[in-house]
Amino acid sequence: MSNAMLNRICNDENDPMLRVKLRCKHGDLLSMQTSWSEHNPTRRFWSCTHYREDACNFFRWRDREDVDIRSKYVIPRLAKKIKELEEVLTSYESRVESNQVVMKEKKKSKCCNLKLIVLIIIVCFLFLSLAKNVKDGSCRCVQPKLP
Repeated sequence: MSNAMLNRICNDENDPMLRVKLRCKHGDLLSMQTSWSEHNPTRRFWSCTHYREDACNFFRWRDREDVDIRSKYVIPRLAKKIKELEEVLTSYESRVESNQVVMKEKKKSKCCNLKLIVLIIIVCFLFLSLAKNVKDGSCRCVQPKLP
């Protein structure tokens, strides 16, 4: 889950600070973000998108630090677990895709084998029909030997 998605989930629609318009020296309108670090989980802040670039160091916390100790412990671990599970899911999805490709190849191979078997049966049938006609003498393609 991306930080942007986590930020949207944590936004409280009734929070008046969401409508505060802050700009950095670049003139960019800044949106409130949520920290997911171990030291400041769920703390809200504003920072320039060019923070630490172009000598812009605009950073401001929304509130004072009032995150309880349990949240500081639990939230980063939950965020880490979410990331691990997303990686496992991505791994499974890639396995499923590769298995689908293998299955298509096997199906294609079976189809080719079936076509080959049908062709061999047809050739055998034609050969047997021709042999019977030659034996009966009803075949016009082979001239009988004259004594």
